[in-house]
Order: sequence, then C-alpha cells, then structure tokens
Amino acid sequence: MYAGVRNTLARYNLGILHTYEVIRSKLEKITGVTQIQTDMCPNSCIAYTGPFNLLETCPKCGSSRYEDATPTEQDESKQFYTIPLGPQLQALWRTPEGADRMHYRNRKTEQIVATLHSNGYQLPVLDDVFHGAEYLDAIRAARAGQIRDNDILLMYSIDGAQLYCDKESDCFFSIWVILNLSPDLRYKKKYVLPANFIPGPNKPDHTESFLLPSFRHASALQKEGLMVYDARKQEEITCGLFFCFFTADTVAIPTLNGLVGHTGGSGCRIPCGQRGRRKPQQPTYYPAALKPDDYSVKGCDHPDIDIDQINGPDTLEYQRNLRVLLQSTSKRSFNKNRLLTGIVRPSICLGFHQTKMFKVPRCFSLDIMHLFNLNLTQLLISIWRNSADIKLKFTDSTKPDFVIFDDDEVWQTHGKLVAATKPYLPTSFDRPPRNPAKKISSGYKATEFMLYFWALGPGVFRPFLPHHLWVHFCKLVCGIRAIIQRRITQKQIITAHTMLTEWEKEFEEMYYNRQVSRLHLVRPCVHAVVHAARETVRCGPLNLVAQWALENTIGNLGREVHQHSNPFSNLSERGLLRAQINTFKAIYPQFDHQPALPRGAQELGSGYVLMYSRDWNNFEISDEREIQVFDSFLLASGEYEPNKKLSIIRWARLRLPNGQIARCAWKELENKNTRNSRNIKVFYLQSSFSATNLFYAEVQYFFKFPTPEDKQAFALVSLYSEPDNELLSQSQGTLWVSRYLGKRALCIILAESIQSVVGMVPFILSNAENTNAKIRAKFSGTYFVSEKPFLEFLGTEDINVEKDAEENAE
Repeated sequence: MYAGVRNTLARYNLGILHTYEVIRSKLEKITGVTQIQTDMCPNSCIAYTGPFNLLETCPKCGSSRYEDATPTEQDESKQFYTIPLGPQLQALWRTPEGADRMHYRNRKTEQIVATLHSNGYQLPVLDDVFHGAEYLDAIRAARAGQIRDNDILLMYSIDGAQLYCDKESDCFFSIWVILNLSPDLRYKKKYVLPANFIPGPNKPDHTESFLLPSFRHASALQKEGLMVYDARKQEEITCGLFFCFFTADTVAIPTLNGLVGHTGGSGCRIPCGQRGRRKPQQPTYYPAALKPDDYSVKGCDHPDIDIDQINGPDTLEYQRNLRVLLQSTSKRSFNKNRLLTGIVRPSICLGFHQTKMFKVPRCFSLDIMHLFNLNLTQLLISIWRNSADIKLKFTDSTKPDFVIFDDDEVWQTHGKLVAATKPYLPTSFDRPPRNPAKKISSGYKATEFMLYFWALGPGVFRPFLPHHLWVHFCKLVCGIRAIIQRRITQKQIITAHTMLTEWEKEFEEMYYNRQVSRLHLVRPCVHAVVHAARETVRCGPLNLVAQWALENTIGNLGREVHQHSNPFSNLSERGLLRAQINTFKAIYPQFDHQPALPRGAQELGSGYVLMYSRDWNNFEISDEREIQVFDSFLLASGEYEPNKKLSIIRWARLRLPNGQIARCAWKELENKNTRNSRNIKVFYLQSSFSATNLFYAEVQYFFKFPTPEDKQAFALVSLYSEPDNELLSQSQGTLWVSRYLGKRALCIILAESIQSVVGMVPFILSNAENTNAKIRAKFSGTYFVSEKPFLEFLGTEDINVEKDAEENAE
C-alpha cells in the first residue's frame, strides 16, 4: 500500500523520497526499539531460552526446533517476540513535558506524606497505588535502598486472547504499565508498553521460558540502572527499576507466582493459608469455611474457619513454605509438601532483585476485572439456573429457593427485561448488556456482565429473586460498587469489607448449607471477595492493578490484524510498530497530534465543554413555569429586572471531565434518539426539594446568558423525587427508586455541578406485587438509577472524542 501511494504521488512530482523499508529502518534507529525473535517449540511446549537454549528438539513432544531438522541453514520452525523495555522508557524522559509527567510519583508521594503528617497518619481517601500500604512501607524503607526519587515503578501484566471467535487463534500478550505516570495517562494506549507476543494456538506449557527474555532484560536494567536524559533537569540521570505488581487472571497467575492452581488444597490467589475441602473420592478442593455435616474426608475435616481472621499474603510464611518444598527428597514427599504449602515451584519473580520490588508473594494482587465481572457473575447465573456445571439434583418438593431461572419461561422473561433497558442507558455506557437468555453463552463481554450485575442488578433481579436472596445479593453489589471505584474513602472500605464478609458467610449458609453435595458451589471466587477490601488497603484502588489495561491492549491491537493468513506474525508487527511510533512521538511530541475540540465547542474550565447544537439567535423564554424559575434564579443572584424579556442561548450537549456527554430533552426528543443520555447526577445543589446534596435530574437544555463577558454555563433541569427509603435501606443503598417530577420540579444549576450521566430505568414490580393495587399505584411511573462503574478506565475519553467529531460533521 505504501509503495502504491508513493508511486502515485511520484507522477505528480510529490514523491516520498524513501521506501517503506528505509522508513522503518530509520524509525528503528531513531527510537532504538526493536523486537527480539526467539525460537520456540511449534506446539508451544517450551521456548528455547535458559536451560533449553542449546536444544534442537523439544524435550516434551520431541518436535524439531528447525523445519529441516538441521541448524546449519537456521530455518526456524516457530518464533515468539519480545520488545525490550529500556528504549521505550528512555524516550519518555526526552522532553521537559515528558520528564515532568514521569515525576508525578514524586509529587504525589510528597502530598501523601504531608497528608499523613497532618492527619494523624491516616489517609482519608485512596486514589492511587501510592496510597497503598505496600508502597508506603517501601517508602519508609527508602534508606535501605528500596525506592529512590529517580526510580521507575512498573507493573507487569499477562493474559491470553483469542483473535477470532470462529477458529483456533489463541495467543498470549504481556505489557508493562508505568506507575510513575498519573492514572489519567498511564492506562492510555500510547503509554502502555508492549512486552511479549506468544503465538498459539496452543497454550505455553513452560511459560517461564517465554518470559525469560523480557525478564532478563528488565533484571539487567534493575541491576545496572537505566541511563536517561532528564530534559527537565537537562542532565543524564540513572533510573532504577522497581517492580510493584505482576498481574494475571486466576488461571494464569500460577505461571508467575508458582503456587498451585485454583482447584488445589490451598488455591487462594492471595495465599492466606485457608485450607480447602473436597468431596469424597474427588480431587478438586473448594474453599468452604463451614465444615459439611457428617463429613470425614482426611485432611479436609478441619473445624469451621472464621473468615474474619484470615490474613493477607505473608512473605516470611511463603519463604518458610518454599524451603519446606525445596527440601523434598522424593516425588512422594514433594506431592505431600505441595499439598501442605500450596507451592509448586519457586516463582520466576524471585529472580529479580528482592530489595527492588514488592516481595513475593506480596507483589501479586487480586484481578478484580475477571473476579467480579466474569468468575462471580457466571457462577451466580449458573447457580440460579442450575446449569450443567452445577447439576444439583432435587424434586419439586425439595427444590432450593435459589434455583429461580431453571424455568425457561422465567429465564426468557428476565432476559427480555434486561435487553429492554438499552434505550434508558446513555451512549457513554458503551455496550449495554444484551439479552442474557440468548447471548450469555456466546461471547458475553466483561463490560456487559459489569453493567448487568453491578449497575442494573438490584433492579432487574428483584422481581425474580426471593426477598431474602435479593437482600443478600444487594450486599454483594454494595461491596463491589465501592471496591471498583478509582477513588475510595476509608469509610467506604470498611463498609465494603463488612458487606462482602457478610455476603460470603450468608452465601455458605443459604446456598451451600453444609451439604457435601453442594460443596462445589463454594468456588474460589466466593472466597476471594473477602480479600478485596484488605487488598485495597494494601495495594490502593484495585481497578488500578486490574487487567483492564491489558484487555484494552489486546482488543485494539487485535483489531489492527488484517493479514489473516498469518495473524500471529502480523500481530507482533503491529505491536512493534505501535511501540516504535509511541516512542518516536515521545521524543518528538510535535508529531503527536492531539484531537481538537469539535467545531464551535466552548471550554468552561475544569474539563467541562459546551458542544453543538446551539441557538444562533437569542431564544426568548415563553413557558410560564420556566419564566418563574428564571425569575427566582435571577432574583437570588441580584440580576432580576422586572418586565424585561428573558432571552438565552441554548446548547444541546455538555462534555464532562470524565469523558461522558450529557445531552438534553430539547434535542433528544426532537431527534428521537434511541439512547437516553439526558439524565444526570448532581452534587451540592441548594434547593428546597430535598435536604441532601445528591440529586438526579433530567436536563431540559444547557444555556448561557447572551452577555458576552459571562463565561458561566447553566442547565435547566427537572428533578427526580427523593428515593423510596424502604427500598434504599433494604438494598444497602444500591437501589435508588425515584419518580420523575416533570415541570413541577424545574430548577437551574451550574453546569459544573454535574458529576456524571446516569441511566434512569423503569422500575419493574414482581408478579405478586402487580396484583396489589396499592403497591402498583405507589411505584407507577418510577425509575431506578443505573450508574456506570469507574468511568476513567474504560476508554470513554477517546471514544467520545471520535463520536463527537462524527456527529459534529453530520
């Protein structure tokens, strides 16, 4: 394509001087970023690194390293690719702006230390990994050389992905995330550094051998230091590398931490020491705290465990257990010690300098992306449906009350209810959940599960779950909504811990009920939620160390694969090109074109932007109710002039600092929009409608007064009523049900008081409630609030900029 364009331009004397190969060569020379190609077994058993470096056949499957079985012509059969970390890091310091961004950690640490000193060594709010106890402990140990001012803090993340849904195309990615950058930047794709690309379709059998080239390079930089030019200081400095977190999903994390799989006797991903229990004559262990009735399986019949007393990861305990495992003298003693300690082998992360990283196993944290949005949600649906992987046996008279969706008619009704919420969810909610009755087994995404359960769950499950199970479910929603926030207070952490601990205890009592036949309902994800609040205190907000950044990288790089005959090679080339271009732009920021505001947009400051459509001429207000509201507003502000006609300039959209677009009834109703984006969440509104400072409202329109010097923007909104207190209390604050008040509750607010765009979904009653006229009348015309979880890390900023540009062009 490049050559074709070059030849066409040459006909008009507009030739590009260099060929594509020359340009790529220059790009590689300028950036210093290249990829290391390493031989691997064609069946993905091993990579020919470390102890396998000189082998010519795979020791596991016997496949030849070379296609012609002779190394003389160096005809490798298969290779994987590693992109070194060093050159990518060096480029980020080359400009004053880049160096200033890399010093964010130092500034943030100074703020945290000042807050600790002034607040009795308490942190009221956690909004970054630097608020975590793990980082603060390392800072206190700085005199011992743990973390210094110029150190670069990193997180490593690895996962597998399938490039095509209709054929075998598994491959494996890994990335580095630079924690020195602020959270607003570090998860954007131009700052996420590609590390490895391992082709499939088979899963790597000896994963450590594939990680070795990347880890060896990082270890060398850690040992010798990385020379960078700090453009802000205009001098060369030596940066140390400090490794904070190594992350993967529940299945993949044992390749990094060396622990047993999640079905082992000590299968907790946060090695807390809780022993599992297994069914008689079966090998799989389940982390049930309560001992089953009439149970005597050897090694599993320990008394009930108090989950309030379980601990987090302990380095000294891990080292003692590892020593026990390594002293095994036979396979039999090894198997015994493996069961006793929960360790299979030493972690590959022990190869790094232990004073320049969070120690093993404290460098591994919960991955709440998979835990909350895939593992836990799929388990609950399977239990409620009694699906094939649950297989509870019962008669009509012994049917458990939690099996609610085994009736296909009920399941289909629920699915239609979920799909019917789509028009009420704003466009900034990305992909709304599809009908689970039709789509849940065919590629239901983590973001769909997240909206389905944690945003809509209290409203869409209430008509079907028995009341006590619905209250129990709401405790889970309450805890998870708190944990997945980017900014979380100490009070919210305590509440989340209480809710999640109570949920786990009640789950075992209500679902498992000490029955051996139901032991398999207590999956590892049920136990893992108990650790979430403690891990937030230890690591900072867990969404900052979750797999979202890697999953986004997999998605946007996967979409760039167009050479479908050889997708793995094409994928690695796209990854290399991205690393080179991002490095080039870091060195020469004049080539990094930032998306401009849409035509005609007006910045209001603090990240708020008014956007088209708008009135081109002054709009005179004629509605009597609106006139009364405007008169009251102007009177309160001291600008009321009797008998003067009111005129304003109306605007249709407001972009919020979180990237969402708030729209208004004026244009949405006129354009017959299929998604409602005009309902908003407002804080600190002074009004007679409620005693609280939290409101939900529908925007009628945004406006500015025609006075040229007036920079402020406002919104005319119609408030929703205060919530139903009984439902709010029963649901632990997760189900906010209000009535739309229309023009009875019009008021004017500052545009900057709008916090987010929310969904207001019609509130549905159960069949029994619909037969009660009093209840039906009470909730007629009511809506429940649906808020999108953690807006900052789902890519809404970039997506909305592109959407806005398209809409503006139209």
